[in-house]
Amino acid sequence: MNIVEERSVGASLGNDSIRRGIQAGVIGALAVLLFMIIYYAAGGVLADFALVFNVFFLLAVLAGLHATLTLPGMAGIALTIGMAVDANVLVFERIREELRAGKTTMAAVDTGYDRAFVTIVDANVTTVITAIALYFIGSGAVRGFAITLITGLIINVITAVFLTRFIFDWYLSRFEVKKLRI
Repeated sequence: MNIVEERSVGASLGNDSIRRGIQAGVIGALAVLLFMIIYYAAGGVLADFALVFNVFFLLAVLAGLHATLTLPGMAGIALTIGMAVDANVLVFERIREELRAGKTTMAAVDTGYDRAFVTIVDANVTTVITAIALYFIGSGAVRGFAITLITGLIINVITAVFLTRFIFDWYLSRFEVKKLRI
């Protein structure tokens, strides 16, 4: 075996990496939030609320576990954000299909969530299974990534499927919305 490259990382370089990782995460998250509002209007605002709640609750759970946030942990959060956006996009596109088919707003939302539910759960469960394998096979940073990802995806299913649907149902029934711009 020939050593091709060897690097030593000091504390300042590690801090710089974490600072840049946080900066990249914030910029990416803001871009996603803005895109969702522009593309999905009211649905995008709802998705953004669920996404912020998802990340907040994830960080609260990690703090409760006394977890240290590392670069792999931030990558787990970034992947969780991506999966949360994917879940919302699936739901909103299903709702759009139902609205185009001529269903009422409430019926379109109900059918959209029902049809997207299986796909969302399937995608999240498969990723959780992979993260569990990473946890048991990996060590150190890989385990941190896996824990963050597993926790984030469990919270994601709750926020993307149940929280947003509850808010949608409340909003549509409370204000008797006839036309939904999504």
